[in-house]
Amino acid sequence: MKSGTILVEMLVCLVLIAIIVIFAFDAIINSLNISSRHELEMKTISLLNFVQSYLAEYRVGNEITSDIVQNLNTMFHGTNTNAFPRILEATITRLSVPDTNVTYRVVTIKVRKNPYSVEEFVLLFGF
Repeated sequence: MKSGTILVEMLVCLVLIAIIVIFAFDAIINSLNISSRHELEMKTISLLNFVQSYLAEYRVGNEITSDIVQNLNTMFHGTNTNAFPRILEATITRLSVPDTNVTYRVVTIKVRKNPYSVEEFVLLFGF
């Protein structure tokens, strides 16, 4: 054996170990990121279910108060003002079907999922 082969073999082994460690850390980071996104989607769905349940108690003839967004955020998150997802805006529109007593309330809700992303949802209530 030549005197430098053991050193070269050792360096090749260290490079291979480093590559394996990098791939392992990348896999762990990706799985944590996917888990975090999934948790955020579940929280957003929970917030929308809460809003839908709360607003379903208001009949079409009853007016929804102007501070409904602040009330819903406070009821969902408590006093934590930095929690996400949060409702940014709620727009309420009434639709009536001509020649009938059917009336719909369309509520458009803008939800800030995180500091960088806003999504709009539409809830429809018919009476």
